[in-house]
Amino acid sequence: MSWLARIGKVLVVLFAAVGVYQLWPKPAEVVNVYYPSDFSTAPDGVVGFQSWNPKSGKDVMDGGANSVQQTSGGLLVLPPQASKDNPVPAVVILHGSGGDWTGRSVYLANRLAKHGIAGFAVDTFVARDLRSSDPYLERVKKASVYTQMVDGLKALEALQQHPMIQGDKVAVTGFSLGAAASLYSMFEPVAEGVLGKEGPRFSAYASFYAGCSFDFEDFRVEGSPVLIMMGEADESMSIPKCEAFREKLEAHGVDTDLKVYAGAGHGWEQPYPQAFVEGAVVTKDCQMLWTKEGDNIEQTTGQNVDTVWGAIRAFSQCSHDDGYTNGLNVAAKEQSWQDFYQFLQDSWGIAPQTANQSF
Repeated sequence: MSWLARIGKVLVVLFAAVGVYQLWPKPAEVVNVYYPSDFSTAPDGVVGFQSWNPKSGKDVMDGGANSVQQTSGGLLVLPPQASKDNPVPAVVILHGSGGDWTGRSVYLANRLAKHGIAGFAVDTFVARDLRSSDPYLERVKKASVYTQMVDGLKALEALQQHPMIQGDKVAVTGFSLGAAASLYSMFEPVAEGVLGKEGPRFSAYASFYAGCSFDFEDFRVEGSPVLIMMGEADESMSIPKCEAFREKLEAHGVDTDLKVYAGAGHGWEQPYPQAFVEGAVVTKDCQMLWTKEGDNIEQTTGQNVDTVWGAIRAFSQCSHDDGYTNGLNVAAKEQSWQDFYQFLQDSWGIAPQTANQSF
């Protein structure tokens, strides 16, 4: 592969992985697709909440003071039994870098609702007026992992005002890039920046095939339980790094479970056959360190990926385009749903809402 072609692939990765998009002209005026919701009059369905568009780790930590304000939103599905007199727990669901065009977040939200748990499928892309027909780079430049971190935490804040939601029983989960955002949100440098020291926190964190290649110089965690789910055949993610991440969390007092599904690649619940994707870029060898100042330094190169040229230099060296396995694995899909449901029950100390424990 030519040097220019490789750089082109690297650019796709860096804009998906970080908040750098200064290479493009200044974005157009914000289009708010969603409207802030009043849960007393519109308790479910399409809802909106206030958020912002960070470009860097520092933008996450400064409470949006230097970021463009944005209304985000998604689809909130309530269980039939939810009411002011019977508030229910909830899960905030974050999509991957490919968006929720296949509907997996909404599917999970509906499945949760059948078992007495509200599901909030946050759509970071649609909130930024993005659609499946928009180029991939256009999507990830407007809505990076930083944006998803802020959206997830601001969704948690919004749900505190919902009369039918138990504010102390709100979990977060996500797929791929959204899973990484879910894991990031357990760290106090992130949560404090978005919600303040006294703001709400998630009560459980679950990730569907997220990378674990990140660390914090200021390693302070909220402390609620964590579930990490990985595919054994997913060449894009490092199971040994997730094992090391689990050990570090446990050393900080966090109850952490790591599930590995035999034969499963990336995106095991997606509605297309599992196959090896030739030439897909893999970044599992890149190792991020979030500094106390809010910079993200790639450890193998020492480059700050929150700068344009730092990101290019880092990912051109620590990533490769050897491809990875992606697509539906029915056994992993069903087992991961069961494991996730059991994790929520254990984390919240709740009994199944149906006679059959199965999710």
